[in-house]
Amino acid sequence: MCLQDNGLSFKIIIIFCISTLSTAVHAQLGFCSGNSGDAIFSEDFGAGTENSMLPDGTTTYSYVNGFPDDGFYTVSSGSFGNPFDWHAVEDHTPNDTDGKFLIVNAGFTAGEFYRTTVSGLCETTTYEFSAWLFNLIKIPGFCSNQGIEIPLNVRFQIWDSTDTNLLASGNTGDVFGTVEPTWGEYGLVFQTLANQDTVILKMINNGQGGCGNDIAIDDIEFKTCGDTVIVTDDIDNTVVTICESDTPYSTTLTATPDFAVFSSHFYQWQESIDGNSWTDIAGETNQILNISASTSKFYRTKVAEVAVNLTNDQCLLLSDEFQINVDADPNAPVNNGDVPFNCNSNEAVLSVTVPTGVTVNWYDSLTGGILLQASALTYTATTAGIYYAEAINNTTGCVSSTRTAVTAIPLFPFAPVSDGDVDYNCTLNQAILTVTSASGTTVNWYDAASGGNLLLANNLSYTAIEEGTFYAETVDTSTGCISNSRTAVSASIFAPDAPVSDGDVSFDCTLNAAVLSVSVSTGITVNWYDSQTDGILLLADSTSYSANNQTTYYAEAVDDITRCASLSRTAVSVSGNSGLENCFIPQGISPGVSPGQNDNFDLSNFAVTQLQIYNRYGTLIYSKNDYSNEWEGQTNDGGEVPVGTYFYTMIYEGGSKNRSGWVYVNK
Repeated sequence: MCLQDNGLSFKIIIIFCISTLSTAVHAQLGFCSGNSGDAIFSEDFGAGTENSMLPDGTTTYSYVNGFPDDGFYTVSSGSFGNPFDWHAVEDHTPNDTDGKFLIVNAGFTAGEFYRTTVSGLCETTTYEFSAWLFNLIKIPGFCSNQGIEIPLNVRFQIWDSTDTNLLASGNTGDVFGTVEPTWGEYGLVFQTLANQDTVILKMINNGQGGCGNDIAIDDIEFKTCGDTVIVTDDIDNTVVTICESDTPYSTTLTATPDFAVFSSHFYQWQESIDGNSWTDIAGETNQILNISASTSKFYRTKVAEVAVNLTNDQCLLLSDEFQINVDADPNAPVNNGDVPFNCNSNEAVLSVTVPTGVTVNWYDSLTGGILLQASALTYTATTAGIYYAEAINNTTGCVSSTRTAVTAIPLFPFAPVSDGDVDYNCTLNQAILTVTSASGTTVNWYDAASGGNLLLANNLSYTAIEEGTFYAETVDTSTGCISNSRTAVSASIFAPDAPVSDGDVSFDCTLNAAVLSVSVSTGITVNWYDSQTDGILLLADSTSYSANNQTTYYAEAVDDITRCASLSRTAVSVSGNSGLENCFIPQGISPGVSPGQNDNFDLSNFAVTQLQIYNRYGTLIYSKNDYSNEWEGQTNDGGEVPVGTYFYTMIYEGGSKNRSGWVYVNK
């Protein structure tokens, strides 16, 4: 339709307005009830600011380079909207700058809006034709206000290449103007015949000329039409998101058609790493596909109703995609450093570092094990040892493939070093044990290699008051940690060997004694006793002893330093028949005969405590206590006795013995 003002045709200055287009889908003609593939033919009428014409034979309407009156068309990037009748609208093609579309002002005689031949089709294949139409008449407007609007009505036809066999046909029905500019999509489904690869599309005007029946056409497409085919795994997933540590992910994919169009199905599986570029998987032409994926991938299958169509992308359709998303495992946490275990507080605070968005779980084992603490960058260990930190991505839940070892270092000090076992000092009745330990440590002493009783704390030395083995343990003064072992230090009583007897000894009458002796090593001295054990100490610190009695004496060895005695005593005896009584007693004296010789009655060897001398008549003539050799033949009053034989009695050896005999006095 063309409106005139003052007998002149409108000259339209095109002003583009930004309008909100609503879209209506009209299915009365019929769209593919299954899955439409990619467009194998499309016509969007190009782009540009200049009007253009269609190739010859495309339409029965006449071209005009401007606003088309009744019976004319143009290809333009704008709709010549005016305040009285037409919507101002741009083309339908999305994101198409200065995109054009076909504008036809229908004449009073029916004609073909559009005709084209589509080739390269596949035989025995179902296709979907579709086009976007737009009634240019706006409401309110002149035609609608006058009640004389003629709606557009278009018949779509698909003919074989000879233009003699009609394959499919359908009408849009009456399409009236709208308040808002509204593009509508219309479709028609048909199937090619055997050995047929070309069809003719016709859009025919069913409406009348007059006020209305003004149409815009854009985005004509042909697509294959087939079943909707979904691809699922064993548990009906269409998308699987896994972690890198879960790879390879193995499953079986199944292509399931809905049989909306196809009665038979042939397959060729494909894979892609980005969802854009696809590669056929050699030999995989069954309905199922066994996969094992280690990276993110997409899978789909080509589907055709006849096998030969699988080799021509225009003759098949594509299934839905099955997607495997492989989320990267986070890196294992970074150890902030092993930490000395503090035995005083009985803990070590371990820590690691991870990126933002990652948290940490702590375990007691490199793999598996027990979860000790979740979602924490630190862990307080209450025992020394190795602990393991595992990173978890907060978004994906993926876990690091390895765990990071962090050690609560058991900084147990070395055990003390013994300064040597010590001989027990018998004089002091003690032994001072000492050890050496590292700086920053101290020592505790125990009576057992483990456990036992604490004898002394915080001291490098211990005074033992009995023989035995004692145990020193090192303690770190900072951490309170204790050495894993204790050092044994012994206090031993050094008992020298018993003295070696120099032999039993006879009584020495000259010395008036028997001199006993023993031999000992250097540094050893001897004590003499009257008994094998205990008894009376007769003489100390001497290797010899002068005995007066014919009996056995006992020598005990004593260490000069420790004053420890031998475990046994050595017996040394005065030989039999060698006592004092066997020493010589003079049987005569001759005072004054040979001066200096045999002048007196010498009993000095006998330790005489009392001597009494009698004449032959039994009269006591001389008596002396503690006698040695004082009698030279005199009486108690000092007179000289005559020559003759005299008799004596004596008590000696402390009064324990007595003896009688005679002595002759010669002058």
